[in-house]
Amino acid sequence: MESYHPDHLVYSYSAPRDIIAVFSEIYYDKGWNMYVDGVKKDYFRADYVLRAAQLVAGNHKVEFKFEPKSYYMGEKISLAGSILLVLFLGFAGYTETRKKKVA
Repeated sequence: MESYHPDHLVYSYSAPRDIIAVFSEIYYDKGWNMYVDGVKKDYFRADYVLRAAQLVAGNHKVEFKFEPKSYYMGEKISLAGSILLVLFLGFAGYTETRKKKVA
């Protein structure tokens, strides 16, 4: 293990032939993606609760990233709502200033 963060795990390995690696994290497929040298790959459940992956021979870097679609969708909705709020407040300020100039 090279690096550990709750939403990003980084491993490096060296193997003389193709292997199946079992990782000591709980298998949870919703939102987690595995990348080998930056290329998204599939992983599977091992021993009912752990993550495992078939890895190719050689020196490689394995990353597990937590990238739930729901989070990114919520982030986009929040951004759109914030933009609409700023536009509404700007429009309200503009109409209020215009009313004062007319009166």
